Amino acid sequence: MVTLDTSFFVLHYFSKDSDVLKKPRNALHHCRLAGNRGIVPTVVLAEFYAIARRDGGRDVAELRLNEVVESGLDVVDLSTDAARESGVLRVKYQERIPWGDCFIAGTHLTEKADVVLSEDSHFKDIREISSRKLGEFRP
Repeated sequence: MVTLDTSFFVLHYFSKDSDVLKKPRNALHHCRLAGNRGIVPTVVLAEFYAIARRDGGRDVAELRLNEVVESGLDVVDLSTDAARESGVLRVKYQERIPWGDCFIAGTHLTEKADVVLSEDSHFKDIREISSRKLGEFRP
């Protein structure tokens, strides 16, 4: 099981580099194979929507949001258990981890996923999870 972070979708939709674009496509293919699962926490949708709207406008943001929601990936709401786990992480790391990343990590832990795919260095600081940058991900 793979948890996909906001930076994953930014690269997937907005990178102009064809070599970079291959990496998220391969990861998405892996997530959609039988027996695998790709998790998208709802906070990722919010962050990605804001970036897409800022960089591409309302229509682009709506299109991209709908594509992610209908992609076959599992969009996971912030549950009570994930909220609790997020709060534990926020306190444990003395508020050095941004709330959004705490919510993503809390959802990841609650869903018992294997790895967070992100270009964000904050995830490497959270010892309770395993994270990889796209270039490091080997399905």
